[in-house]
Amino acid sequence: MLNQLQTVPKVILATRLTALVTFALGTVLMLSFYYNPVGGVIYLSLFYIISMLFLNSYFAVRLLQLFIVESNARPLILKTWGILLLNIPVGYFYIQWGLEIYQNATPVN
Repeated sequence: MLNQLQTVPKVILATRLTALVTFALGTVLMLSFYYNPVGGVIYLSLFYIISMLFLNSYFAVRLLQLFIVESNARPLILKTWGILLLNIPVGYFYIQWGLEIYQNATPVN
């Protein structure tokens, strides 16, 4: 799939889908942990956050490459980059919230 991301529209579409899916799945994981604070979900969430960090970083670098090369598509690239970067504070909030829930959870025997 990554070798098919050669044109600006394909990269922008893939980046926007990645940002949306990252946000949606992160929200589902966080809500599932909030309503069912089992220790295994926190480890799955941490694995998910680290994985999505690498995936989102790839798209951020790819957008930077296109921003330098494709001067006519810069406004669209900046908008897409902004959408992608909006996941950073959301992910940070989820990490903080998850750690707070994890610290306050009572162990199940």
